[in-house]
Amino acid sequence: MKIAVLMGGNSAEREVSLHSGEAVVGALQRTGTDVFACNYEGDIRNYLANLLEADVVFMALHGGEGENGTVQRILEEESIVYTGSGPDASALAMDKLASKKLMVENELPTPGWDFFSSSEDFEAFGEKNRNYPLIVKPNGEGSTVGLTIVKSEAKLLPAVQTAEKCNSGILLEEYIPGRELTIGILGEETLPCIEILPSHDHYDYECKYTAGMSNYICPAEMPAALASQLAQSSLAIHNLLSCRHYSRVDFRLTPEDSFFCLEVNTLPGLTDTSLVPKAASIMGISFEDLVLKLCEMALHGK
Repeated sequence: MKIAVLMGGNSAEREVSLHSGEAVVGALQRTGTDVFACNYEGDIRNYLANLLEADVVFMALHGGEGENGTVQRILEEESIVYTGSGPDASALAMDKLASKKLMVENELPTPGWDFFSSSEDFEAFGEKNRNYPLIVKPNGEGSTVGLTIVKSEAKLLPAVQTAEKCNSGILLEEYIPGRELTIGILGEETLPCIEILPSHDHYDYECKYTAGMSNYICPAEMPAALASQLAQSSLAIHNLLSCRHYSRVDFRLTPEDSFFCLEVNTLPGLTDTSLVPKAASIMGISFEDLVLKLCEMALHGK
């Protein structure tokens, strides 16, 4: 089996992608697998001849066209086998508005929200009495890029303008006090729930990708019945969006033990601070085995 690890890309998460890609290449090399790195920038079509040499393309991309279904659709047009979700599921998960609507339609709890296409749209229609704090974030970015916790009305418009820079629309989302949780999906199984304890007031980019900036409890401490509910909801959301191979579902859990889904990540990070590898290791799955398992799922169409 010859593996190409596709990394880099053009999104705001390029550096994270490079870290994930390097980790995956290293893991595959340690298993003796025939592997090569493909660090792309610009037009992915310029790299297709290189990718066609592989049996499987390992998707180590994060954000932008690498995670919103654009690259996946191009790979499918060339009959290139790759890890992770297909183009439609990728697009749906990256579009927070669309995925939240789908959750509500299927009675899966998610924080309340308002959507605005631009800061001008917000200024024209979004002025009203709001409860603070609230979350302002781009509709189509990951890794908390462009996200702000707004604690007063004076800070609201600047936060909207920050989110607008990502050119994907703007979500104003209800702030859910409580605990930050995440559950990985591998195949059709849930991994142990992780509680995230960031050193900042939320799990921001620095806390996600800087060693020592967050602490993690895995498995998260909670009653067994609640852990089971969270696992079932995670798998339901994964399947609702038609994700495949793996994903990570992020939640907030209130002090009263009510949980709310924040989003689904179809290409979760695979760096040395990443959460899916941490949870897999609790199940006795090494990073090398995790990466190989994903390649085999892709190759065998599972």
